[in-house]
Amino acid sequence: MSKYLDYFNKKRIAIPGGGGFVGSHLKDILEKETDAELFIPRTCDGIDFRRFEDCQRFFAVTKPSIVINCAANQGGIAYHRGKQADLVWDNTLMNMFLMRAAMEAGVEKFVNLVPGCSYPGYLKNEEMNEEDFWNGKLHDSIFSYGFPRKASTVYGQALWKQYGFVSIHLVLANMYGPREHFNPDQSKALAGLMRKIYEAKLSGTPTVEVWGTGRPIRDWMYGKDGAEGVLRATSLHQSVDPLNIATGLGISIKDLAETIKMVSEYEGELIFDGTKPDGALHKTFGIHHMKEILNWVPTTSLEDGIRSTWEWLLKNYHPTMK
Repeated sequence: MSKYLDYFNKKRIAIPGGGGFVGSHLKDILEKETDAELFIPRTCDGIDFRRFEDCQRFFAVTKPSIVINCAANQGGIAYHRGKQADLVWDNTLMNMFLMRAAMEAGVEKFVNLVPGCSYPGYLKNEEMNEEDFWNGKLHDSIFSYGFPRKASTVYGQALWKQYGFVSIHLVLANMYGPREHFNPDQSKALAGLMRKIYEAKLSGTPTVEVWGTGRPIRDWMYGKDGAEGVLRATSLHQSVDPLNIATGLGISIKDLAETIKMVSEYEGELIFDGTKPDGALHKTFGIHHMKEILNWVPTTSLEDGIRSTWEWLLKNYHPTMK
């Protein structure tokens, strides 16, 4: 067992939103490597974290010492169109209610997972460092998800200053891997490209359309690596200030699409549609603080991660899945 995982032994850990992609990888590590007691709410339990009383009831029953907050209403750029107000409302309520209820329940540490779109969307520098977190407005294409998650870091700061409540706020790079969302309504760029190529191969379609110019740069982190980074930070990080969890490496959407095409052995042509939105042009994360605090960097190469994800998709996905 890795030494950092000793921190979780004998602890009660609640993971709101833990039935999703990130939560599933956290669950894998904690179940296999620790004797922590996990509490992961299911949709069928009828819990709605947009209701404060549901958050209070969940913590009253589970009595966790650690909460890792994965709860979110989110998806790719296309998912956000026509849902902007709902996204602000849902994510603001969940973030605030969960953190407040955890504080009232005596939780020792609240781990808040924050998306990279909470960074300013128009930074002049290509690398997003923690010092840049407040240096500008969010990108218009995804502000309605980024803002409420950014606001949750403010609430964490406020709870610390007023009540001494301990929370950490981990800003994650784009994550991908087995169990990713591949349905077109919610998938992000990597999974969306993979699904399109999979369906093109299945149907014999000679071209695949890729949204945008292909120029935007993104930092992609394999799901298992991201979960390890979150757990290492939970064990080792103490400051309420945001901390990046990322690879620090950027790849253009064009090169990403070409890599997926190569791994999948798709022989058709990729067509880039410049009339579709690109989003922010540069989203690569600085990882100096992460390396210093965690003494760690993600280890899965992008090609290996895409290959593993493609193999999972072949075994588990069908175009009719939602």
